[in-house]
Amino acid sequence: MIHTQNGPVFAPVIEARAANQRARVQDGLSSGSISQDELSSLRQQRSEARAGLVESKGDNGWVGPKERREVRQDLNQISQSIYAFKHN
Repeated sequence: MIHTQNGPVFAPVIEARAANQRARVQDGLSSGSISQDELSSLRQQRSEARAGLVESKGDNGWVGPKERREVRQDLNQISQSIYAFKHN
């Protein structure tokens, strides 16, 4: 359950992906392959993705298929950024 100011969002797949991404970022920080500047960039991307989720929930009280697709696209972009930062 993802808690937003507009109410909870039940999205186990999104939660699992976010947890996986957090672990990948932590691994990158531990190994030194992700810098603090890159971490700031990832945090900004994640904040924007969460704001999109909050906005989607606020429209009509639920997150529809189109909005979920947009959230997945945001998560894909974050994942690509993590990969790029770890391998630069």
